[in-house]
Amino acid sequence: MSTNFLDSNVTKHRSKMHWLPYFNGVVILILGLAGVGFLRMGNISAPVLSFPNTISPFSLDGVSTAYGGDILIEPPQPEGPQLPVLLGEPLDMTQFSAASIIVKDAHTGFVYAKKNEYDRRSTASVAKLMSALVLLEKGLVWDDTHQVVTGDYVDTHMYAGDTYTIEELWYTALVASSNKAVMTLADSVGWNLETFVARMNEKAQELGMGDTVFVEPTGLDAGDISTASDLVLLLEEALQYKEITDALRTDEFTLYSEERNKTHHMWSTNWMLLGWIPHTFEEFSGGKTGYITASGYNFVMQVGDGKGHLVDVVVLGADTHESRFTEARDVAEWVFTHYEWPEVYEATP
Repeated sequence: MSTNFLDSNVTKHRSKMHWLPYFNGVVILILGLAGVGFLRMGNISAPVLSFPNTISPFSLDGVSTAYGGDILIEPPQPEGPQLPVLLGEPLDMTQFSAASIIVKDAHTGFVYAKKNEYDRRSTASVAKLMSALVLLEKGLVWDDTHQVVTGDYVDTHMYAGDTYTIEELWYTALVASSNKAVMTLADSVGWNLETFVARMNEKAQELGMGDTVFVEPTGLDAGDISTASDLVLLLEEALQYKEITDALRTDEFTLYSEERNKTHHMWSTNWMLLGWIPHTFEEFSGGKTGYITASGYNFVMQVGDGKGHLVDVVVLGADTHESRFTEARDVAEWVFTHYEWPEVYEATP
């Protein structure tokens, strides 16, 4: 028995397609008028594109294409400030004693130099910048007074039980890096220590400091951990607040204790600010030191060349007290002398 594959259903559908030859004819006529040639293959006519001899590959609205390929489109040019160009070879970071270093453009985020920038290290007193941010969030009344808290905190600037204004405690904490001043300020806002530290860690995550953990506000505990890459974010945030920058740019401060009827003079811990480390920077936005045995000598700062170019510098784990300043200075000065900024560079805070 033979099978008829062209059954009635197929015949029915084919009968409904009687209009296709007319449709094909119209398409071929339109393409013909458009200058498209046709290739005859049996009873089928297929359009053939003809390219002028003078154009290869052809251009379509200014966009070039290769034969048989996708359209080639140039990538869009990024908007915003153009990045500086390195003149010569990159800086040899092995010459520095510091365990971790990063130098970053304060406006564009461009990283000029780096060394172990993701290594986790103890922050020491650089942690006080985060404490200051949390204190400002909570709110401070500068004329209020508070007694210095008791506790086993290394400090040479004040005694437990002495009474100072919040403003005096603030400047003592950031100018002289007083541990007792920071703990007293934290106590003054009405939070217990655990709540205060929890907010420090929340703030770190909000700033994108994913490798940072705080266990207390002073930096005395080696458990306050961060990286150079994270601390540059903390520095940038802290310098947005006038209350912080005013203190970080204060080179000396004097306390008066009514309880002991005695004054106490303090110099900034930042030798760069004091001019004890010679440098060529036209601008100094602020800096913060830190040291415990576990961390080595730490220093963070922001400096400028007076031409609108600001760089953030983080130095962690330098060998000596002085080398943290000289190495931060040297790497920043190298950036200003070995990079060329385009004339269209715009410093956009």
